[in-house]
Amino acid sequence: MHSTLVWWIAALSVGLSGAAPPEKDAWTLTKVQGGGCRLDSDKGTLTDGYQKTNAQIRVTPTEVRVVSESTFDDSKGDLSIQVDRQEAVKADALDGAKVVVFKGPAASTLIAQFKAGLKANVTLRFWPTWPETGTHSVVMSLIGFTRAWEEMQASCR
Repeated sequence: MHSTLVWWIAALSVGLSGAAPPEKDAWTLTKVQGGGCRLDSDKGTLTDGYQKTNAQIRVTPTEVRVVSESTFDDSKGDLSIQVDRQEAVKADALDGAKVVVFKGPAASTLIAQFKAGLKANVTLRFWPTWPETGTHSVVMSLIGFTRAWEEMQASCR
């Protein structure tokens, strides 16, 4: 009787530990035409106040960018990324209408936080010439960022 009970407990614990598959890496190393590389997050879906759109984080050794299909509004200075419970890092500028840029100290801070973090909450504002709809957020996984960063450092010099 005792050995049967031990067997059932062991079988149950193996079954429970294997119940949830590990989260897949959310970052991809992309070779850039003309040389160099960047890291691309999985795309996240959010509303821009009028419709659904996608946003994606792109990281190079010197910049962090957020790209979207919708037009960004940086008039309030509240475009930011917050990693886990860290203080939010504000964007430096827009590059065109559909790219938010974090450079210099902001990029360095975010890259360090991405290596240690689990998720990034990206806060965006859209459509500067339409009636204001406030900020909209999307959470991006940081699973696999460190591995992808190390791969980029090793293979993209």
